[in-house]
Amino acid sequence: MRFVRNFRLLAISFVTVMMLVGCVAPPPASTPISPEAANKGISLSRSLPAVLPSKAVPIPHSQFVLIPSESAVGMLMPIPFVSGAIASAMDHSAAEAFEARYASVGPYRIALAEMEASPLYRNTGGALTLQPFVFMTECVDDRYRLALVFHLQGGDWVGRYMYHLPTTYAISDFKAPSAALLGSLQAELAAGARILRQLVERVGRGELKSSGVKADVGSLHLVGGKAAGLISPTVIISKGADVLQESDGAVIVRMAGEMSNAGTAGGLFFGVHYFLKDQLHTFKKN
Repeated sequence: MRFVRNFRLLAISFVTVMMLVGCVAPPPASTPISPEAANKGISLSRSLPAVLPSKAVPIPHSQFVLIPSESAVGMLMPIPFVSGAIASAMDHSAAEAFEARYASVGPYRIALAEMEASPLYRNTGGALTLQPFVFMTECVDDRYRLALVFHLQGGDWVGRYMYHLPTTYAISDFKAPSAALLGSLQAELAAGARILRQLVERVGRGELKSSGVKADVGSLHLVGGKAAGLISPTVIISKGADVLQESDGAVIVRMAGEMSNAGTAGGLFFGVHYFLKDQLHTFKKN
């Protein structure tokens, strides 16, 4: 028991130090699309970005990426490499099961149908490449939270636009989806694709700019699992996010972040996010 207690203190101290280091070395900033690049068009690619959060598991032959929860049990094993390999194998097994069950839900197809209506769309040869996909985060309350992502890249510039779906799903239901669940998911992805298209177009026209307000933002849609199986996800928030737009029920914010971090350590922060306010546990204006 003393070993476990000491280990927990060590883990908490380690994460705290890493967070402090992050304050000293700011994470990469998210910057808007340049109007010049936007005017040269956007083409879609059915692929995933080269950089995904550490420990993320792409679901084979789909545009879904699983962000698994973390367990402290593996950290207590005497050979961390072996425990990591076991966890990775289990995550990949789960991903393969999802593939068959969600074959009818196509994030790329949904995004393409929406983008074809945009004046920025180019069938081929656009200055920017859009990779649409979905993050599925396994959360501490035994529910999945999903986000539709429009990942854009052109030259050295990278941008990410995320719509956080309103519905959360019990893990047991999501692992054996009903026709109603699949229909609801497809409808929310379509609604999200429309909102993200409009965001991209507005940013490309130079219309969606900072309001001058900064806020600390936290949500289980951003960090849903415990870091190392120990650190509450509500502890990890995005400090000083740029508020682009706020209404009674929703907020659009731009966040800095490191896309290669684990999902439990802010790997989903980077980019522009559309949240319903009831999806946030922290929204504190500075």
